[in-house]
Amino acid sequence: MKKNISIRQTLRFMQWVTLTFILVLGGLMTHDALRSRQVLNAGLSQLDELKLQDLDNPELAQTVRDFDYLYRATYFQTQDHRAHGFLLLGVAFFLLCAQTGLERFLFAPVLKIPEQNTVSPEQERRQILVFSICGLLVLCVILFGLRASDFRSQESDFGLQTSGSAFNAASEARSPELDIEEISLSVALEEETQHWPQFRGSVLPNRNELPAKWDFDEKWRVQIPLPGFNSPVIWNDRIFVGGGDKTERAVFCYDAKTGEQHWKVPCNHATKIPDIDDSTGFSAPTLCVDAKRVYAAFATGELICCTHDGVEIWRKLLPFPEITYGYASSPLLLGDKLIVQYDLHETQTLYALNVHTGETVWETPREAAQSWSSPVALAADGKAILFAATNKTAHAFDAETGEILWTHKGMGGEVAACAFAAPVDNAFYFSNAGAFTGAFSATDGTILCENGNVPSPDVASAVLFGDKYLLFTSYNCVIAIDAKDAKELYEESFDNAFYASPVIVQGKIVSVDLGGNLYLMDAAGETLAIEGKYEIGKSIVATPAFYQGNVIVRTEDNELLCLAAKP
Repeated sequence: MKKNISIRQTLRFMQWVTLTFILVLGGLMTHDALRSRQVLNAGLSQLDELKLQDLDNPELAQTVRDFDYLYRATYFQTQDHRAHGFLLLGVAFFLLCAQTGLERFLFAPVLKIPEQNTVSPEQERRQILVFSICGLLVLCVILFGLRASDFRSQESDFGLQTSGSAFNAASEARSPELDIEEISLSVALEEETQHWPQFRGSVLPNRNELPAKWDFDEKWRVQIPLPGFNSPVIWNDRIFVGGGDKTERAVFCYDAKTGEQHWKVPCNHATKIPDIDDSTGFSAPTLCVDAKRVYAAFATGELICCTHDGVEIWRKLLPFPEITYGYASSPLLLGDKLIVQYDLHETQTLYALNVHTGETVWETPREAAQSWSSPVALAADGKAILFAATNKTAHAFDAETGEILWTHKGMGGEVAACAFAAPVDNAFYFSNAGAFTGAFSATDGTILCENGNVPSPDVASAVLFGDKYLLFTSYNCVIAIDAKDAKELYEESFDNAFYASPVIVQGKIVSVDLGGNLYLMDAAGETLAIEGKYEIGKSIVATPAFYQGNVIVRTEDNELLCLAAKP
């Protein structure tokens, strides 16, 4: 009897300790959440004030970089602490319920039951046990299954099928008149070089022409009906862009010669709309286009494919995109496969979709973190290696099978920039603030060079120009590092930040800053030579596209411009 009393007292003591832990931890988490919000808001205000000052001062510019990195690191550390706190609360609730249930099961309450009561002590003890187990299950579902159950319900709402695939043939519509032909990767990539088919142009070095002179007349200007931050893509005489908001997403086609809108194809098959930051919007991913089809992705998880005449071929709905700021990764077109980097808060997966049907060719989940970066490919001899970076890791994949070839776990920060594939070096060059700056071997992921001290871009993707790797930053400067050893060579200051990614056309660098200044640059010498500058006069975050010696630009206020060289 004494032994039973001792056990019961021990269980009750453990219950009080667990309950105290829950109350104390809950109070600490509440205090920490309020305190963190105040600190982060104050830090953001100070950072904004610093950015308004004279950033031409090197010391002040360095202070802004360090402060910005510290703010981002603090933000993610706060999120990690909060997640760990909820995990501990869940474990404590589970333990408290288990202790209470165990006590009720082992020690039946001593009650004076009236004779007319037909419920026996054994039945009452079973009822208590059932109620305890039910309460335990409810708490477990609330604390541990909230996100998972929400994700599953979203999948159910969207009609997703998970048999052998995270989203096999979901909500598809196909054109029966379109022939399904075999596509050679080598032939397709070579054909792309004559157009401007995806983010930053073609996978292989493009063969577009620069304007005859860096002084322009505005050939035409149109207003895109829906907002978006994606860059224009071009095939023959047709320009394709995307736009969207909470109520509507769509693909638009314009005539490259006149600016006339040919058609608009809506893409509104999502049943749930995510919360999106205004800085990202619902249409940040740049489209892809080939000889017959155009492909678009939106921050709702919606994918759509249609013909150049605006006839819908197929559509697809990816798992609900729960990610900070909003989904922004641009798809990559590789012959008969559309590569989608889908790095959300909880799950990170790389998909290859059949361009004819939208069906999943392969999908590769991996342990990584959320990101806003887009995949790139190093292609040679009809084969391709994919590179994808996240806030935690970088991976290389076999483009044909989706097999992970190698993993680098040393990433950090908020990864939004994309890598630059260098076939000559058989390497992927990558730079993102707080993550990594240097080069990886495409074969095995060996770090060929690295610079952990150079200020790196946090939005614009860097570009490799000969033996120099050029970083276009949001700190109003361009930094050149040696492509062999990653040592800093020089730094050039500008009046505005760079958000749009630079591109190489006819052996020159073309870039545009937030102030709307369109630059023509050459980095062959010991310094960065500005060979041309044209003031568009509007803020620009999208990468310019090229069409028959003309420059196609999308402004931040969603105007589409065609700039033609003056006679």
